[in-house]
Amino acid sequence: MEVAAPAFPGWDRNIRAPAPLPPDGSCDCQFHIYGDAQVYPPKQGALYDPPDGRFEDMRRVHAKMNFQRGVIVHAMPYDTDHRLLIDTLSALDDRTNIRAIAIIKDNVSDKELDKLKSLGVVGARFNIGSYYKEAQPPEAILRSIERAREIGWHARIHVAGHHIHEHADVLSRVKDITYVVDHLGHVDFAEGLNSPTMKFLIDRLKNHGWWMMLSNGARLSAMTDDWDDAVPFAKAYIEAAPDRTIWGSDWPHVRWRKSRMPNEAELVELFYRYADHDRELIRRILVDNPARLHGF
Repeated sequence: MEVAAPAFPGWDRNIRAPAPLPPDGSCDCQFHIYGDAQVYPPKQGALYDPPDGRFEDMRRVHAKMNFQRGVIVHAMPYDTDHRLLIDTLSALDDRTNIRAIAIIKDNVSDKELDKLKSLGVVGARFNIGSYYKEAQPPEAILRSIERAREIGWHARIHVAGHHIHEHADVLSRVKDITYVVDHLGHVDFAEGLNSPTMKFLIDRLKNHGWWMMLSNGARLSAMTDDWDDAVPFAKAYIEAAPDRTIWGSDWPHVRWRKSRMPNEAELVELFYRYADHDRELIRRILVDNPARLHGF
C-alpha cells in the first residue's frame, strides 16, 4: 500500500508588517519560488513536492514587510532545470532589485550559465550531504565551485550541521571565491556554542572571509514560539563578521515540521533580537551587506 506523503503546514498568508519596519532598501536574501507542476515538474525523487508559492505571492509579502530587494534561490526540487527561474526573471520589466542563485552541476552548459548571469544570477547553491539526497562526488562539487568562481559568482553552501566537516577539504581547495553558509550552518543548538561545528564556522567567518545567512533560527529552534535558543548563535556569528552576515526569510518554509507556522513579520523581529535592536547594525545586515554581496 502506498504511504501518503506527510502534510506540512502552508505559509501564513495573513502577513503583517514587522514592528518596527525594516529600513528602506532592505533585502530578503533567500526565498524560493514554485510554479505549475505541469509546466515546471520537479525532478524524479525530489526531497519534497513543490508547494503553492509563486513569485507574485512573495512580491506581496515583501511589499507588506517593506523589503524592496530580494534574492530568488533556485529550489532543490527543480535541480538543474532552471526554466522557472529563467522565465520569471525574463518576464520582469525591471530587475534592479532582484537577484538570483542557481544550481551548477556538470550537466549545466556554459551557455546556460551565461544566460543566467545576464538575467541577474549572482551565485550558485550547493546542496551538500546525504540529507538533501545529493550524492555528488567531491571532484564534481569541486568542478562546479570552480565554474562559479570563473563566472564571478559566490557559492552558497547548504549543508546539514556537522556534515560540513566532511567537505572542508573540498571547500578549501577553490581560492578567490566567496562562500556563504545558509541557515546558521544548520547547527544543533543543543550542542552549545562550543561545539566543533560552531567553532569551525566561527573560524571561517573570522579568518577566511566566509559569510553567514542568519536564517531559519525558528526552524532550528526546539521552541514553538519566541525561539530564544537561536539568539546566542546568531549573535556569535554577527560578532565574528558583522560585515559578512545577511538575512533571508527562506519563504515559503517547505517541510515545516512544527505545529505552528510563523508569520513572516515574526522572523524579521527575531532577527532584530539577533542585532540587539541596534538600528545601525540592522541596516548593515539588511541593506549594506546584501548590496555588496549581490551587486545591488
